[in-house]
Amino acid sequence: MHQYFIFLIVLLSACGGTETAVPKAETISCTAAYRASVEQGIEREETILLGNTDSEQSIAFTDMVFHAAYRTGETDNERNIRVWVTDVGEEPALSGAEAAVYHTTLYQLPLNSGPQNQFVGGHGFTGLTYSYQPDSGAELQFWCDVE
Repeated sequence: MHQYFIFLIVLLSACGGTETAVPKAETISCTAAYRASVEQGIEREETILLGNTDSEQSIAFTDMVFHAAYRTGETDNERNIRVWVTDVGEEPALSGAEAAVYHTTLYQLPLNSGPQNQFVGGHGFTGLTYSYQPDSGAELQFWCDVE
């Protein structure tokens, strides 16, 4: 019976490790790299900087648009960053049409900490993601990191 209690204490100690607090990011950087075909190199690379305020930005490329939106969570306790890729589409105000969405990801974040860069190769907290335009074969690579 004594051995059982020792095992239980060791097991609980291993499972109850202290969590290291990661400071809350003041700036998040999202980079998008575009190429018209996977047969050629990157043609254009641009970066969006998101501060610690609710904001949304986009970068238009030839065949696709990269979007990033940051929400502080102050109004709804849901701090997050959402990234998505759409087609260029028509101007919605003129045609009433909405752009086709090729990719979307939501990163839910703690209210008072993080995120933390965790991927090697400089691909921040999201990792490197690829999105493709189905008609042209254009490719958009993107990632977000904490500055």
